[in-house]
Amino acid sequence: MPLEYINRKKKAHYVKVSLTKNGKERYYIIKDKSKLAESELLTDMPRGYEFYEQPEDALVVFRKIVKSSVSKEEMMTVDSVMQELKLPNDYIIDRGINEINVYLDRFTKKENKDYFRDNIHLYQYYNLMLRFVKSGRNYKAERFCHLLRFHGWITIETSDDLEFLAKKYCYHINKESLYDFWIEGEEDY
Repeated sequence: MPLEYINRKKKAHYVKVSLTKNGKERYYIIKDKSKLAESELLTDMPRGYEFYEQPEDALVVFRKIVKSSVSKEEMMTVDSVMQELKLPNDYIIDRGINEINVYLDRFTKKENKDYFRDNIHLYQYYNLMLRFVKSGRNYKAERFCHLLRFHGWITIETSDDLEFLAKKYCYHINKESLYDFWIEGEEDY
């Protein structure tokens, strides 16, 4: 039986295996397994690999496992703060190499239900709104700045207490007030 991954859009993904000129295996994600022979599909997960679903658009990739300095407890800290807020939008917490990323659905739960009914999963798209970057024992709360002069991620506060940062800034994640926070240590633009 081929290895299968079903993403949040309820689409099945399989892994095709082919050999390179050097005899090494190369992996490709495919959606339609009917065009391939059973022997061309991966049946067991290779050691050190994983399926990864991109939070933004549910794109599935097959990759080597990325080592992260962020623990599951740190992820749960941010997730518990987000759950307490009871936001009108769905969210996804994702772990990077040294950061915790908070993605927010572009539509509210009510809008999703009213407009898309049973097809919500097909139209959900998440935007990266906030991240907490781990640097040693400290965490930096960062938001994206769209001004040309400062385009990119800006640090709005640094602390050794992740829960404090999450409670302070996750509250503003779906509000204009998030943009009131400016670069740490600088005057407002």
